[in-house]
Order: sequence, then structure tokens, then C-alpha cells
Amino acid sequence: MRCIALILVLILSAPTLAARFGQRASERMPDGAYFRHVTADGVVHLNRTLTTDAMRSGYLLLDQHGRILEDVDGVNLNDEEARQVRLQRARQAREDKELVRLYAGPEDAVRARDRKIDALELSISYEENSLAQLQMKLDDEIAVAARNERAGRDVPEGVQEAIERLKRQIEVTEEKLAEFETDIDAAKKEYAPIIQRLKEIEQAER
Repeated sequence: MRCIALILVLILSAPTLAARFGQRASERMPDGAYFRHVTADGVVHLNRTLTTDAMRSGYLLLDQHGRILEDVDGVNLNDEEARQVRLQRARQAREDKELVRLYAGPEDAVRARDRKIDALELSISYEENSLAQLQMKLDDEIAVAARNERAGRDVPEGVQEAIERLKRQIEVTEEKLAEFETDIDAAKKEYAPIIQRLKEIEQAER
């Protein structure tokens, strides 16, 4: 039988984001995993969060395909552990209440995510157009420089300065594009647990 301390570690050491939107068994818990436990009356329960009943009766941590990741024996919680569990559940209830206040449901959160991503994609489109124009100007200046060199003339100082300036502008624009792509990934990760938790709340209310 696994020790009580291990169970507490599994509950309390989860990442901050997971703690906000559904406590996970451990930091290694993959997306889509869930807990399975059977109550004394034989009813099978599947949850995304680790419940007190599951800790008492023992549970299986399963991946999204139903494969067993962990098989944890049940434990008897002492007063301090039970207090920590109650605090966690109260915290989860407060966070759930805030989520419901902010979003009418999972679809509402999906729309909020999509609006954020659409705004970022619009910025990407703008920067891509700017990048294309800068590249055209750079090509023109490079062509002027090449003609002078073929004619045996020095490249005008103004042309050299323009080439360097355009290169810097292109570099800055490419950095902006990379940042926008990173922001899109961040938005998806930010809303994923929110949407998942809202689905769980909606399902529990049915």
C-alpha cells in the first residue's frame, strides 16, 4: 500500500494552472488522463480530478485511451489530510464559480479563445504584408548595388545604408511574426484547461 505522504504529494504538487482548473494526480499526468474508482456499492466513477472517495477506495489513473498509468491503493485520511482536501475542494469551488461568472459555458470560452486567436492572426497577416514589401524594397536596393558593381563603380553610400536599414526592419518583422505565433500557442494552452473544466461543470449539472 502506498504511503499517505505520496497521496498528498500527488494532490499538492500539481502545476499552478492545473490547480486552478482541476487538480491532477501528478505533474506527469498527460492531457486527457482521468481517475477511475469503484465505490462500495459497485458504481464506477470516472473523474478528471482526484476526489476524496477515490483516495479512500483506491483508484486507477488512466490515459485517454484507457491504459493504466498508475494503480494506487486506498488510504485512510487523517484529520490534517482531510482538512487539506476540504481546502482544495473549497478552492476549486471558488474557481469554478469565477469560471461560470466569466463564461456562459465551454462554447463561450471557445469563442473567447477564437477571438483572441483571430486578432493575433490578423496581426500576422499585417506583418506578413509588411515583410513582403520590405523584401521587395531590399531586392530593389540590392539590384542597384549589383549594377554599380558590374559597372565597376562603388555602391552609393545611400544604397548601402538602405540595404542595412531594410535588413534590420526585416529582422524585426520576422521576430514579431514569431512572437505572434508563440502567442497563439499560449492562447490555446491558456484556454484548454478552462474549456475542459467548464465541460466538467456542465456535465456535473446535468
